[in-house]
Amino acid sequence: MTFRSLGIMGSLIALGAVSSAFAQTRLLEVNNERLVEVAGEASISAKPDFARVTLGVTTTGKDASAAMAANAKSVNALIALIKEEGVAAADIQTSSLSISPQFPNAAQGSSAPQTIIGYIVSDMVTVTARDISRLGALLDKAVNAGANAMYGVSYGENDPGALLDKARPLAVADARRKAEIYANAGGSKIGRLMSLTEQPGAPPVRFAGRASIQSASAPTPIEAGEDKLTVSVTAQFELTQ
Repeated sequence: MTFRSLGIMGSLIALGAVSSAFAQTRLLEVNNERLVEVAGEASISAKPDFARVTLGVTTTGKDASAAMAANAKSVNALIALIKEEGVAAADIQTSSLSISPQFPNAAQGSSAPQTIIGYIVSDMVTVTARDISRLGALLDKAVNAGANAMYGVSYGENDPGALLDKARPLAVADARRKAEIYANAGGSKIGRLMSLTEQPGAPPVRFAGRASIQSASAPTPIEAGEDKLTVSVTAQFELTQ
């Protein structure tokens, strides 16, 4: 997003130092206008609305069709269980399906051609859990139903744009605050906002999220923690006096 009220920019004279990882604080002279360029940043913390986890079944068989059939039977049972636990069909998506030959461990230094001794089939589904408090129990039941592969838990928000909208005016205010500090130090005052550019968004930073297995008698603990959504801007303000 970019907002500008400047005409064609002439040569820029940089007189400042770095104020953040992505921008410099600079004193600029553009078409006889004196400007100060600063970076602003603001963050909003929020509890995630949903969790995603990828799980599935890996099976082996002496021939490809047998391994595929056994895998399909197990995965169908797993998906049926996930739906019984209240997960909507739209929140269950096949994320990977593979079949590969299996070879014996070759003796060291052997140059003999390898012979296929079986096949490995893997079918993984990505599940979105809208009720995070039930995710641990769901994972335990999935393992009991035959899931033998599982990958990391991730989190997200239903409307991250609305959360970022709360941070945007705070980021601009942060930029103005910095500009006023530099302007006052140089004996000037801040005037109009002449240019504003939002930096490309970064993935949310997550805190305290974890998944671990303690014992077979207790549900797998899932701690969603909080997400930190950040907005970063570069702003140019008019210098007066």
